[in-house]
Amino acid sequence: MDEDKSMVSRCDATTCRFNDDMNCTAGQVEISMSGQTAQCMTFSPADDMSDTQSVRADQH
Repeated sequence: MDEDKSMVSRCDATTCRFNDDMNCTAGQVEISMSGQTAQCMTFSPADDMSDTQSVRADQH
């Protein structure tokens, strides 16, 4: 595994269509920092959900 790559270890965005039991199923994600909080820019609301959610991603 390349040491310069990160992976999402857990997704807390339970309303995201890519969240499957706290695992991200998106092929690729874009993460942005807002202060001390990481925000997932790949967030896509599940059917019938608003797309204005703030999302936190844990990385390692």
